[in-house]
This record gives sequence, C-alpha cells and structure tokens, in this order.
Amino acid sequence: MPSVTLACPVCNFSKEMDAGAFPPPGTKVTCPVCKSVFPLQAGAAAGSGEGEGEGEDSGGGAAAAAPPRGASAGPAEPPPRPAQRTLTFCFTGNAREYFGVWIVNTLLRIVTLGLYSPWAKVRRRRYFYGNTLLDGAPFDYLADPWAILKGWLVAGLFFGTYSLTSRINPLIASGVLLVFLGVFPWVVVRSRIFNLRNSTHRNIRFGFRPDYREAYRVFLWWQLLLPFTLGIIAPYIFYRQRRFLVENSSYGTTPFRFHASAGDFYRIFLPLLVLLPLGIGAIACAGFLKGGKVALAASALPISLAYLISAVYIPTALTNLTWSSTSLGRHRFSCSLRLRDLLWIYLSNAVAVLGTLGLLAPWAAVRLLRYRLEHIGASGAGGFDAIMAANEGAVGAAPEELGDMIGFDLGL
Repeated sequence: MPSVTLACPVCNFSKEMDAGAFPPPGTKVTCPVCKSVFPLQAGAAAGSGEGEGEGEDSGGGAAAAAPPRGASAGPAEPPPRPAQRTLTFCFTGNAREYFGVWIVNTLLRIVTLGLYSPWAKVRRRRYFYGNTLLDGAPFDYLADPWAILKGWLVAGLFFGTYSLTSRINPLIASGVLLVFLGVFPWVVVRSRIFNLRNSTHRNIRFGFRPDYREAYRVFLWWQLLLPFTLGIIAPYIFYRQRRFLVENSSYGTTPFRFHASAGDFYRIFLPLLVLLPLGIGAIACAGFLKGGKVALAASALPISLAYLISAVYIPTALTNLTWSSTSLGRHRFSCSLRLRDLLWIYLSNAVAVLGTLGLLAPWAAVRLLRYRLEHIGASGAGGFDAIMAANEGAVGAAPEELGDMIGFDLGL
C-alpha cells in the first residue's frame, strides 16, 4: 500500500504511515516528540497514528505530507518554520478601580485588627494578576485566604515569640533567631512553591521544583562566607540565587532556563564595590581629622552615591539582567527598564503619596506596575498554547507569610 511521510513543522520529526489509514484533511494531530499541536494541510493526505490527539492550534503551521510512493510529484518542500513573534505584557487596570480595592482592604484591616489581611492580600493580587495580560491572555491568582490566614498566624506566633524573648532573655532570643536562620532556605522554597502553584496563565499553573540541598547552599552556606571575603563574593551569591529561583521554576511542564553568568552580576555590582571602600576610607579620614568639614563632606558624597546605586541602580539592573537572561521553551524574555525613568517615577510617587497622606498610594502602585510591564516582552516562535499542564499538590502558606513578614519578596 502507498505510504506518505508526515513531518512536524516545529521539530521536523517525520514518520511514514500507510496512506489509507489517514483521516480527512484538517484533523489536528500532536507531535509525539515536541508535543506541538497542528492541523493537517488541506488537500494533502495526512496521518494520525501515534501522533493523533486533540488540542488547540499553536500557530506552528500545517503538517507536510509527501505523495504516495510511485506517484509523480515535484521535489518535496521542507516544512515551514513557525514565524517569530514578540509577545508583550500590558496592564489594563487603572488607579480608580484599584482605589476601590485598596480602600476596602485598608478599612477592613483596621476594623478586624489585621485579621482581614489574608483576604486583602488575595483581593489585591487577583486584581493585579487579572489585569496583567501576556499575548492578550490574563493571569490569575488562586490562593485560598484561609490557608494564608493559617500561615499568617504561624508567622505572627514565631515573631511574637522572638519579640517576647528578646525582652526577657536576649540569649533565648538569639537561639530563636538562629532557628529561623536555619529554616530560612526551606522558607524560601516553600514560599516559592506556594506562590507559583497558585498562579496561572491560560488555565495552566506555574510550578517550582524543590531542591533543598541547593537552597541551603545558596541561601545559607554561601552567605556565611561574606565576612571572610569582605563582601566580594556577594555578586556571585546573587547570581546563584537568581539561577536557582529561575531554573527550578516552570510553566506547566516546561521549565524556565537562565543564561546569565557570574561575570554579568559582577559588572552590575562593580560601582558599589568601588564606592564602598572610598566611603569607608573617607569616614576614617574624617575621624582622624576630628570631624573636619572637608572630610565630612568628602565622606558624604561616596556614601550618598553608594546608597543611590544600591537602592535604585542595582535593583533595576538586576531586574533587566534576570528577565533578559530567562527563557521558556522557544521564547526568550527581554526587559529594558531605564534608570532615569524609574528615578522620576519613585520621586514623583513619593511626593504624591506624602502630599495626599497616602490617598494616592493606589495611583502610585498602578503607575509603577504599568511602566514595568510595558518594558518586558518575550520573543520566539509561536505562542504558549502547546505547553501542557502539570499535576501539582497543595502546599501550605506559612513559609510565604514568614517571608513577607521579614521583608523578602518571595512571590512571582
């Protein structure tokens, strides 16, 4: 019986099948290698066999089929490659809508003495997630406020114990703090799992693979070397932490990849590594000269520059580097935040919030988020439609609340 060759337009996998076994043109098939879903080309014989399946068209093109053996035909054309696309983020919310969410959350927190905080947190994240679109599809946040309340109570109990013991016996308080430092890498991992598993896009959950050995290495053991290296190892620690958080994350069954190097992080921290010794030297000089005005002025300049660099430049550069070094499947992300733009946004937001006694805080939050999202994109072939979901179990919220209470942003 004549046979035809079915080729995947994405990974070029091909397989010969009997011509009589093929369904009509237009049937959607799934590649058994790359799992891409595509329709068979109209007017051509096509095959399903092991690759037949149901799914949405991922934009990858149509299947290429060869004519039966022995039949006259021209030279076979190579299967078309998916067109390159740039997927963009956008934010559709506005300050007026978010003000309604913010003011209700604030009043209910006051009335309930803070017990409404988990519900306020979920409402706020659902508003921001639901109004954040990637390629026209919104995100969603699915966390249960009751689970967050339990975690909030555990975190409050822990830090209440530390506060109480610090007033009664500093030695016991030090022991409590050491216990927390010992479990901090575990807190980071569990917090990341909780946030990502409760975040979705196109009804597909994000995920995080727990690697506790590596977590203790990058969030505890490496940090113990900071005093012995005079902080020179700090950029390398940042690099290992970012790589750990990115490469253990996934969208459905597709893992993220991180492409930056330690040298990229050292280039970001280089101005700070130069200014800090200058500032310390200037302070020592001021003390030696017993508070001379020139020495004090000389010490204030490098310290102010170091603060500005560490508070604005380094976080901005790290965000650009992290996003631009991250890929998901065939898509590579990019980020182009500009320092001067963020300086103006931070300064004007601070003036607006202080001048209105906090009433313009929702406007400031929406303004900052919109700017960040407008400067992030993803370039690659096709879309995210062909990514398959993964089965994930539930995880508690206590580690995430511990991370929030000590000031670490461990969320998505």
